[in-house]
Amino acid sequence: MDVRDGDRKTRLADAAIEVIGTGGVRALTHRAVDTRAGLPQGTCSYHFPSRAALLTAALTRIAVLDLADSSARDLADVLRAWVLGDAARTRARFMLMLDPQVRAELGPSAARLADGFVEQGTALFGSPERARLAIALIDGLLLDELIRGAVTDEQRVARLAAVQEIVTARR
Repeated sequence: MDVRDGDRKTRLADAAIEVIGTGGVRALTHRAVDTRAGLPQGTCSYHFPSRAALLTAALTRIAVLDLADSSARDLADVLRAWVLGDAARTRARFMLMLDPQVRAELGPSAARLADGFVEQGTALFGSPERARLAIALIDGLLLDELIRGAVTDEQRVARLAAVQEIVTARR
């Protein structure tokens, strides 16, 4: 594969995320992605010939970006960035996770990508069960901020401290 093809695929996946995050899953078309990416019409369908391939590319790119973010910074900074700086990616992730038709099209690839977050969370919280709980709570916080509006940094830190307390509490 030519390096430029890899760059184009990344650019197209990023554009697909923007299309989904701003217009919803139903706005996702090869033409819309080509337009958003600023590439000639037909580029997206060449690299991702089916809708399932395009959805998988978008979800895979979200996972790569989210995993890189979450391992590189403080979790409060990550959440702030996901809600304020890259809300389209966060909305796209939720839309891809929640749409039953998309889940059917993605098949097992969605579950495999989720496993990467559980693995990373297990290292932080000590067990897969606690990691899943933390992920669910953090997803809830993200969804709350997207729907109701951003919270202050102090509130975000307090919320994350509560998540940490809940997840690590002895049973």
